[in-house]
Amino acid sequence: MATEEETSSPPDPESLRDPVEILDVILDPRRRGSLYPYFARMREIDPVHSTEVLHGRPGWVITRYPEARSLLSDTEMISDRRNADVFDTGPSGQLFFELMKRTLLYLDPPEHRRIRRFLSKHFTLRAIMQRRSSIEAIVGDLLDRAEEVGKMDLVKDFAYPVPTSVILEMLGVPREDLPIFHRWLNDFARRGDISGVTPEVERKGEESVEGFTDYFMGLIRERRKQPREDLMTILVQPDEGRGELSDDELVAACVLLIQGGHETTADMIGLSVNSLLHNPDQLQLLQREPERIQTGVDELIRYDSSVHVVQRVGAKDIELRGKTIPAGEVSLVLIGATNRDPAGFENPDTLDLTREKVQHLSFGLANNICLGAQLARAELRIAVGSIVSRFPGLRLADDEEPVYRDSLFLRGLRHLNVTW
Repeated sequence: MATEEETSSPPDPESLRDPVEILDVILDPRRRGSLYPYFARMREIDPVHSTEVLHGRPGWVITRYPEARSLLSDTEMISDRRNADVFDTGPSGQLFFELMKRTLLYLDPPEHRRIRRFLSKHFTLRAIMQRRSSIEAIVGDLLDRAEEVGKMDLVKDFAYPVPTSVILEMLGVPREDLPIFHRWLNDFARRGDISGVTPEVERKGEESVEGFTDYFMGLIRERRKQPREDLMTILVQPDEGRGELSDDELVAACVLLIQGGHETTADMIGLSVNSLLHNPDQLQLLQREPERIQTGVDELIRYDSSVHVVQRVGAKDIELRGKTIPAGEVSLVLIGATNRDPAGFENPDTLDLTREKVQHLSFGLANNICLGAQLARAELRIAVGSIVSRFPGLRLADDEEPVYRDSLFLRGLRHLNVTW
């Protein structure tokens, strides 16, 4: 599998003995389609690696499951505002930077706890199950359209519209506004990939923040005057015992909800279908036993996760494999490496939908577990389960290997052309 720019052969992983050289390959945007052998080599050579190449300041790269699980479960390892400094590109990019600092991803306690507590009850399993019929309707409508054509780019025509439509419908955004949100979301996502911020990307990122802010400020005012049966109406009301959010906090929360749902879940739908197409025995198993998707969804997430990197900063020193990570230094957990670690999973490079109790790290742990984890699982179960049952002959439409985006933090496909 390749990226659009992967034109030269990468070095043999087994020939690399210097962790700096291995990390260079992992960071190379041309190698997004062939990272797992290098993750394995990094786990073997230096699983707790000290580096300054990622942010220009001391940091650590963690690639083994036991150490990653220990770090992510530590309540004193936080999503610190200093992690957001990677988005500070100077005065011309301040709107994006300031918005990112206000999202849950980068808030310090106690603000993080307060806002998370305010939002969390709307994303419990019970709350999400009440939206199942709405998700099924969105998925069914997209598959109806695809069936008429007989083929589709699964990424553009299915994977991306599903989670975007779901979360915007939850918030009360009219369907006719979806196209402008798609543009803002794409521009916002490109700005968030710190490896490729050109002046044009920065400018469009600022415009997307202006667009989101103006739109949601207007929706907030409208829902206060004319409440409706949607999530935004609930969010603008004070909650007894949970307080209320300021307008700026509401905007940041809405952007995080739609961006998180839009990109990570969309990527995960594409990656999951791609994994099944490249493991036909598991595709056939799922088609014979569709109930497998209920637990199999976590195996699909483990096998090829859209979330490939998670950042944490320690409020205290932490010991991992005999090394001390000082308080205040950034730790980057390579989720793609930890989810394929033999220390955490038997036969980790095998996709096995019968695997039980798949405790992958893609949704995080402890205080920073993903707020939308239950929504993401529900969307994946419905989207992936529906397409493989609806189209028994599902297959790649051409001989070309899928093309990956060049982002390291969020792994995803640019295109996946399928037919049936």
